[in-house]
Amino acid sequence: MFIAELGDKTQLLALSFATRSKPLYIILAVIISTLLSHILAVGTGHILAITLPDLYSQIIACIFFIFFGIYELFSAFTKNNTTNKATTCSFFSMLIAFFIVEMGDKSQFATMTLSMKYKMPFIVLIGSTLGIVIADALAIYLGSVVGKKVNKKIVRLISCVIFLAFGLSGLFLILN
Repeated sequence: MFIAELGDKTQLLALSFATRSKPLYIILAVIISTLLSHILAVGTGHILAITLPDLYSQIIACIFFIFFGIYELFSAFTKNNTTNKATTCSFFSMLIAFFIVEMGDKSQFATMTLSMKYKMPFIVLIGSTLGIVIADALAIYLGSVVGKKVNKKIVRLISCVIFLAFGLSGLFLILN
């Protein structure tokens, strides 16, 4: 799960939040949202797979990436980005963002598959959650270091480009 999470959208979101929020809040949001997401995957994954086609969950994830990109672009030009004092994101907004981004993610499907294969849902839940938390902790550390040394406007513009690229390329691939 750790390897699957490297470079994943959840890790990129953690990196982005880490440039302006306290690492402890971000890691708690990652832990809680991952647990909730993977409880769904372990407990009701087969129902979700039947009722919500992969196509729709992928489109929703792309739309959220585009939304995050637009938000970062808007924030780059409307907030005071010249100081190194990070603005704090709401814990609940981070929790919801991580949960939504994790829905339909490859790690959620991998968790569902592992749970079905090994028939040990609690062990799969703990293992998959730990793998994601460790991978995202690396991104949070990197983001908090970068956030202290780089102008916030530059960080927000880079985040904007990354989020828009993922969202738009994802929609392009899905729709073609």
